[in-house]
Amino acid sequence: MTTWNPEELTRIAEPEMFDLSAQLEDGTTPKTVGIWAVAVDGRLFVRSYTGLAGKWYAPALASLRGRVSAGGVTKDVRFERVTDEATNTAIDAEYLAKYTPSPYAPEMGQEPVRSHTLEVIPVD
Repeated sequence: MTTWNPEELTRIAEPEMFDLSAQLEDGTTPKTVGIWAVAVDGRLFVRSYTGLAGKWYAPALASLRGRVSAGGVTKDVRFERVTDEATNTAIDAEYLAKYTPSPYAPEMGQEPVRSHTLEVIPVD
């Protein structure tokens, strides 16, 4: 499994939002959305607040490929669903810590949002 370079992970995860594009079936990544993301234990995670209705989430699940960009770093990535309870609990805490006082921060750690968690893994 490819891991994040610590400097690149910081540059991508530190800003409030980063740009994410999910790859479509034809290999293009036409839609870019600004999205919240958190880093936990050297790994990067995103959650879809609106589930399959989100512009990026259904294509990301279908292709499991995309691209992220922030802090001068652009990376092709793959997505992997997160179902591990301990990892999800750590992600919950990080969303709350990073995004409070937003009224959406608590909801990012609750169902149904919580079940829409993807790990963002760099592709080298």
